[in-house]
Amino acid sequence: MTLTYVPDRFAGKTAMVTGAGSGIARGTAKGLAQEGALVIATDMVQSRLDELVREAAPGDVTPVPG
Repeated sequence: MTLTYVPDRFAGKTAMVTGAGSGIARGTAKGLAQEGALVIATDMVQSRLDELVREAAPGDVTPVPG
């Protein structure tokens, strides 16, 4: 299966992704951010959130540990 990213598909939208530090949720958070959403990302492990934020464009992902 090939995924096609559409820039600005989610522009002006906010998405909250739980467990965003790893697995499917991580991919979902990155994909939503690539398509213009402001992503609120939560995870139990701060270091995984930090890595996700570094990989995303500045301001696209807001980490919420816990």
